[in-house]
Amino acid sequence: MDIGSFVRKIRRESGLSQTQLAKIAGVGLNFVYQMEKNKPTVQLDCARQVLNALGFEIAVTKLIQDDRPGAFFEETKRVDLPWD
Repeated sequence: MDIGSFVRKIRRESGLSQTQLAKIAGVGLNFVYQMEKNKPTVQLDCARQVLNALGFEIAVTKLIQDDRPGAFFEETKRVDLPWD
């Protein structure tokens, strides 16, 4: 599932409109709309605000190549980024 579909699904399950989510997250309505449509220009900090408003956070996943060419597996680690 892409991030836009995820945000739309959780927003709807939470009973929030795009306008309500934008207000809670402190971003513009247009940003929420663009995020749900997977626009490539979405800013990471605003995406973080929207996900936090829905009770989620962004995690960084390192893809590690195994012995087969082009084969990867995931290793998730928590990374604290200086947002403010």
